[in-house]
Amino acid sequence: MKPDISLRDLFKTPPFDQSLRQIQILILKILNVFLRLKSSSSLTLNKIEHFAKVSLRRPSIWTLLLIILLLSTGCYPIIKGWSQESFRHPEFSNGALNQEGLALLPVIILEGTYKKVEEPTGQIPPAPYAHTTLPADRGKGKTVITHDAYRIILSEILLSKIQTRRPSLRLISPTDALKRLNDEGLTDAYRKFSSDFPKVGFDDVLLKNFGKALNCRYLFIGQAVVTESKSEASITFVWSFGRKSVLRSVKISGQIWDTFTGRQVWEGFGVGYNTLSAYEKAPLIEEIANQAVDSLLKNIMP
Repeated sequence: MKPDISLRDLFKTPPFDQSLRQIQILILKILNVFLRLKSSSSLTLNKIEHFAKVSLRRPSIWTLLLIILLLSTGCYPIIKGWSQESFRHPEFSNGALNQEGLALLPVIILEGTYKKVEEPTGQIPPAPYAHTTLPADRGKGKTVITHDAYRIILSEILLSKIQTRRPSLRLISPTDALKRLNDEGLTDAYRKFSSDFPKVGFDDVLLKNFGKALNCRYLFIGQAVVTESKSEASITFVWSFGRKSVLRSVKISGQIWDTFTGRQVWEGFGVGYNTLSAYEKAPLIEEIANQAVDSLLKNIMP
């Protein structure tokens, strides 16, 4: 009869021993992330190093259980941002903005963000803030475009952030702006403007018509693109687990136009981004968009 083989002896045999040691090294990296992100943690760097050394010498079932626990809870990635002001007219100032007011048009989502996904039959679309759909015909799928969802999210965040920074500013929301343009019979003109502006910019006559309809001198036009890139990062140990490393970013550029003179008076952009490594929880798109808008506005309204 063959002698019984313990779990520890099994871990010491190839290929388990080599794979386990790779994962034990990963433990040290993961715990270091926890130490940086959670200042209230009772773990210290010395304890982490001691745990890693002991684990490498004496593999045990507790090591495997800890790995599973860390993978199930995940880490939270840090969202970063940066911005740049590329143009400011000498006559444009925060004082003039406060005096004349600012109208916000809905953020224009550039074509790079258009994303089509197949909606499961009778399910809610995976787009944030999208409306619930009616049950689809059996065997048929419905194409959902997240373009409108991104437009709503970014427009609402932009409005909220400006109101927080400048509560006394006379501000026309994107919803009110569209209503006023519709009341003045400029609905078709706005639709054409929304599709043409990223390519050809503003027409002086249309700009002044918008200014009269909105009864506001300064007009803010935002354009945004949401991007995502992936790279494979996984480890094989008994079974394959892991997921792709993902870089997500939201870039929002803004222009302020003077509807009286027909000139552009300000331009800049803000970016929010994060690198989602293996086993980290994905942040909401709103969190990345918040960082992008904050980065943008600190140049206009410091």
